[in-house]
Amino acid sequence: MAEFVVLVLIGAISSATPLVLAGLGEAVLERSGAGIGLGLEGTIVCGALAGVLGSALAGPWAGLGAGVLTGLAFGALYTAGLACGADGVLVGITLTLLGTGLSTYVSQVADPSDQTALSVPTLPTISVPGLDGIRVLGPLFTGTSVSVYLAIAATVGAWWMFRSSRFGLRLRAVGGDPGSAAVRGISVRGHRTIAALIAGGCGGLAGAVLSLSSIGSFAPMMSSGRGFIVLAVVILARRHPIGVAAAALLIGIFDSLALLAQTRSLGLPVEAYQLLPWIAAIVLLVIDGRHRARRVHHLSHHQEPT
Repeated sequence: MAEFVVLVLIGAISSATPLVLAGLGEAVLERSGAGIGLGLEGTIVCGALAGVLGSALAGPWAGLGAGVLTGLAFGALYTAGLACGADGVLVGITLTLLGTGLSTYVSQVADPSDQTALSVPTLPTISVPGLDGIRVLGPLFTGTSVSVYLAIAATVGAWWMFRSSRFGLRLRAVGGDPGSAAVRGISVRGHRTIAALIAGGCGGLAGAVLSLSSIGSFAPMMSSGRGFIVLAVVILARRHPIGVAAAALLIGIFDSLALLAQTRSLGLPVEAYQLLPWIAAIVLLVIDGRHRARRVHHLSHHQEPT
């Protein structure tokens, strides 16, 4: 039983890592009031392709850089669309369609189906010394991809930014009351542009991590809807960095069970376990929505004049 739990947790951490990285960027975007990143799915899959191509040319670290640059390009397109007066939802959907179609086309040109699939170097792994003897904790941090530690550092950094940094406080002011922020001399458009670039860069980084953590190759549509799961994760976390990490890990547990079901008999068909992350996201969103509705009803009831 302990071995099974360890395997589930190892898979959960691996699955949650790109969700955390993309979710932190999405939290920044939504905190700024710049809308919801519906183009995240396209950003992630293009970041995954850029990561593989960059790693093939100059190694996995270059692949991460290529993923970030690709994400920044998507963030710039998002801000350009908003600056032109386009609806944010339509811009996001367009970016997702652009990203999925462009990544599929480029991958087929760079790696034709009649040739051997492109395999590139993956990110290095790190083992924390002194944890080998601990029964459950040791395997979780032995031979762990460097991307996991990157996600942990990014979570702590985002938490500090929102809580203590000048930029984070201004970002929250822009998202909470843009009119008052503008009166105080804070550039609303400038901060939202930076937020969109951060969100795009984190999405591209998440895609590169998805393809370079352990696989070292790209397949069209390999993001498998993770961009939309990230949106659910951020809603559940209420745009708080620690909450994003916790919600992503919870979704990662169900994703890990789906992967284990392909090699082990867990009592249900493999297809049922593959639906678990989506079912979990929907159920958690319904629970969260009901909780918010009850809280609004409770507040309105107490504010009624007597």
